[in-house]
Amino acid sequence: MSEALEVVVLNDYASLTGGSTAVALASARGLAARGVPVTLFTCVGPVAPTVREVANLEVVCLGQAEIARDPNRLRAFAGGWRNGAAVQALRALLRDKSPARTVVHVHTWTKALSPFALSAVADLGFPLVITLHDFFIACPNGGFFVHGPDEICRRVPLSGACWRCDCDRRNYGHKLWRNARTVLQNRLLQVPRKATRYVGVSEFSLNILRPHLPPTIPTRVVRNPVDCAFSPPAPVARNRRFVFLGRFETEKGVRLFAAAARAAGVPAIFIGDGALRPELERLCPEAEFTGWLAPEQIRAKLREARMLVFPPLWYETLGLVVIEAAAAGVPALVASGCAATDYIRSDVNGLHFAHGSVESLAAQMRALAVDHARVERLGRAAHDWYWQNPWTTDAHVDELMDLYRDVLGAPAPANPEGVLVA
Repeated sequence: MSEALEVVVLNDYASLTGGSTAVALASARGLAARGVPVTLFTCVGPVAPTVREVANLEVVCLGQAEIARDPNRLRAFAGGWRNGAAVQALRALLRDKSPARTVVHVHTWTKALSPFALSAVADLGFPLVITLHDFFIACPNGGFFVHGPDEICRRVPLSGACWRCDCDRRNYGHKLWRNARTVLQNRLLQVPRKATRYVGVSEFSLNILRPHLPPTIPTRVVRNPVDCAFSPPAPVARNRRFVFLGRFETEKGVRLFAAAARAAGVPAIFIGDGALRPELERLCPEAEFTGWLAPEQIRAKLREARMLVFPPLWYETLGLVVIEAAAAGVPALVASGCAATDYIRSDVNGLHFAHGSVESLAAQMRALAVDHARVERLGRAAHDWYWQNPWTTDAHVDELMDLYRDVLGAPAPANPEGVLVA
């Protein structure tokens, strides 16, 4: 790079709404802390306090409604396909920036920004980096999952079988709207071909998507930031309760967890909330339901756990909670067909159970409830695995800087001894 690097981060939301936005905000702050001028361009407010008045970080928030929450449904219907105000504001922002020194990095775009924003970036000649926090770049419903029968979808996106499949969590009409948006994104605008680099959050999720991505566009995995304060491994062998953490939705496997905990007769903690809570409370009346907790409260609850259970029915793209649990020395019991298996090796730093099987999960939980030595061994191994190479924001930004140098065709800087450093 002959000129200093600038980064524009695109994300639907300006405040914390989930894991993908947490990564977008953390990367913006981390890059700004390195002295990189960053603009965080968003649609939906409010602006998170953590990104207000940060040196080298400008936040643009259009103050728009999320598509699903916009009371003007006609506007939402059209804006989900093309958010004209966002495209116009983004073009105005980029007008004063140089494509030779500016990387535009997209995290989420399907809840407000719309695919036309991504197309505008590439059409203006800027390098476009897309982090694949979900599967929306290929799959119309973003999950390769059929709601209703609650099963993995292996249909080719936008094929005849895809159009006929009633896979959406809302209704078939909404599925058709999403299919039409994907036609605009992938066939009319050719967004997948306009990306400069794709970033995966796990090799597992990249492997799911690779058949649907242009083979000439490079991909790489960049670890998400999971900053955790060091502490000794949790006393898992003395703890009794198995923990679920996340949204109480079918695809997250929370119903499966509840059924398995009841069948195994083990105590359970449910951290989170969602539509299925009344049903879960009936299934597990003796369990603890905490609701949503602050990060420090979650970490405290994890230290009370014997094991974390991560039972999604769909693929997921990572499963950050298993990484956070490992940092605390709490081993994870994960579904065998999900992305967390990239990091949780069965009977090394955690365990796998047969994907979608209540019987398999219950059998594992029943055995682990009395095998104190095994649980302690797995917990220590999980703790060692994380702290040998922590997933810090600094490490995340190191990987981003290396990626951006590659995108802009710049050599890595040399230290005084002439050794290249990342």
